[in-house]
Amino acid sequence: MLLTSGKETYEAGDVILKEGSHGSGVYILSSGKVEISKVVQDKRVVLDILGPGDMFGEMSYLDPAPRSATATALEDTVLELLDKNFLDKEFNQISSDFREIISHLVKRLRKTSENLVLSPRRSEERVRMKIRISFKKAGDLFRAYIGNLDSGGLFIKTTKSLPVDTLLNLEFNLPNTNRVIRTPGRVVWTRSQEMSTEKMPPGMGTEFVDMNPEDKTLLKKYLSLVKSS
Repeated sequence: MLLTSGKETYEAGDVILKEGSHGSGVYILSSGKVEISKVVQDKRVVLDILGPGDMFGEMSYLDPAPRSATATALEDTVLELLDKNFLDKEFNQISSDFREIISHLVKRLRKTSENLVLSPRRSEERVRMKIRISFKKAGDLFRAYIGNLDSGGLFIKTTKSLPVDTLLNLEFNLPNTNRVIRTPGRVVWTRSQEMSTEKMPPGMGTEFVDMNPEDKTLLKKYLSLVKSS
């Protein structure tokens, strides 16, 4: 059984570990949810969403390099910190040859992860999937809208999310008008059925890509009216 040395609590939005920082702490998620993300070409990419029982921070313990990703609490979260003396004792009981193998595996995993997120977006070469979304009420559209207009997008409720970075052709109506917005989009994060709650349903967050300036202005005005009504 893993030995812990204490608990840490975080509120929704708190950054637990920051990409590029140094540290060797290993955490087990006791309660709450933690998002693991990485900045790629000036955009934040969500790599995973962790739930109770999941562990993170172990790569920097096994390989003393800067943190490869950022961990952020998505809701009120309690973490248990693994006791470093316990980890050191257990790790040092492994033969030096086997420790070397583990070290090489971690370095290779870091390199593979970097190559995957930094490689040219293969989805650019694919035919974009077209998704039509129908909003009956203005409030439905407003609740589905995420981010600011420069990096805004839609949350699409679904149990069959597409992979992060998938390119889409989004089409949605503005309720009580005859206007339809058509814009390219990209999946930037997903939430599985297992990680969902009543207030946070399963689905995927998309961002608008190169939206028509006229549609940008129209959507901004429309959302402002909905918010003020």
